Amino acid sequence: MIRPVTAAPSSIPQNSDKLTVLPFSDLHLPKPQAQTILANRDYLNRADYVVFLGDMVRAYATLREYGDVRAFVGQLERPFTAVAGNHEFFFTSIDDDSPLYGEIWEQANDDEERMKLRRFLEFWRLESLWRAFDSPLGRFVFLSLDAVGHWKQEVLSDPQLAFLEKQLGTDKPLFIWCHAPLVIEARLDLVYYDEERSASIEPTGTLKSALLRREAPTFWMSGHIHLHPSHYLFPPYRAGGNVWQIHCPDSRSYGRLLREHRVPQFYEGVFSRHLEIDASGVSFVTHSHAERRDLESYRVDF
Repeated sequence: MIRPVTAAPSSIPQNSDKLTVLPFSDLHLPKPQAQTILANRDYLNRADYVVFLGDMVRAYATLREYGDVRAFVGQLERPFTAVAGNHEFFFTSIDDDSPLYGEIWEQANDDEERMKLRRFLEFWRLESLWRAFDSPLGRFVFLSLDAVGHWKQEVLSDPQLAFLEKQLGTDKPLFIWCHAPLVIEARLDLVYYDEERSASIEPTGTLKSALLRREAPTFWMSGHIHLHPSHYLFPPYRAGGNVWQIHCPDSRSYGRLLREHRVPQFYEGVFSRHLEIDASGVSFVTHSHAERRDLESYRVDF
């Protein structure tokens, strides 16, 4: 039986002057990098809110893996919410003690995928895989990969896409949190393991049109593709219209440093990218947990 997190998730804080939001993506716990992050207490305490951006489990979303996630969350001591990545539901499980653990990546059948999504909700004490909260500084939308039975891992179900389209009507800045990145006008300029995989959410039809015609800025925060801060796609960029793609670094020291890296590489250090939001704009700040200092900062004014 799954044991839920000890602290319940919360809605976005209603700070009116400034809001600092810290996403963690692709931790794949347990990893030694987690202790480096947890030891960086002064930095963690700067965050008003934490978003677990998917792939917190190591591989197959087993009960043992969720135990490692619970241990990490229990030490974080910050308000939080979570969205599901592909590793939370897509792969059929291999026994934790099997020599094949972490070596086989076969898609689970529909029933197992549904079971794992229910496990995700139960563990995080969430009522829905998608939800939205308003604050004085913008609308925050949280989306989970959830297309049961689809061959592509980076897909949102039709009900979730309909929910997302309804959220676009706000005239506030829109902050969307999803494990996979967004592609509107052109595919990512990298190869994700093989030439065929786009590794991205690819909206079409009225949803695509609604995203492109929004005048207020839309920021899409994601992980999944494991980008080191040195990668040339790491700076925030427009995916189309006034829609910004924001890649968050992996939090396990396993990422793509160069465009030529089809497969992530192990590297020294561990990084986060947090958001500092105020009434006039948002700063995207890269932080080194090993050095305990902020690195680059990118500002987008509203």
